[in-house]
Amino acid sequence: MSAPSKRINLDEWYTTQEAVERLSQNSGRQIDGNYPRTLARYGKIRTLEIGSRGRLYWRADVDAYKVEVKRGRKKRIAQER
Repeated sequence: MSAPSKRINLDEWYTTQEAVERLSQNSGRQIDGNYPRTLARYGKIRTLEIGSRGRLYWRADVDAYKVEVKRGRKKRIAQER
């Protein structure tokens, strides 16, 4: 007796490249290729492991996410002596 197989609708998931493209569209700027993995690590978007080095990203989570404006470095205030 084998375990019941769980069917996955691939139309509900993005590949890493697709997720990067969609996040870039949502944000109006180019997003780094590692960013979907970072979002997943912080629990912002759901993932599905598809092997030791593969991952899919839940389409609804990615579609709804907008990367905020890039902040850059903080200005250093000169210290008085």
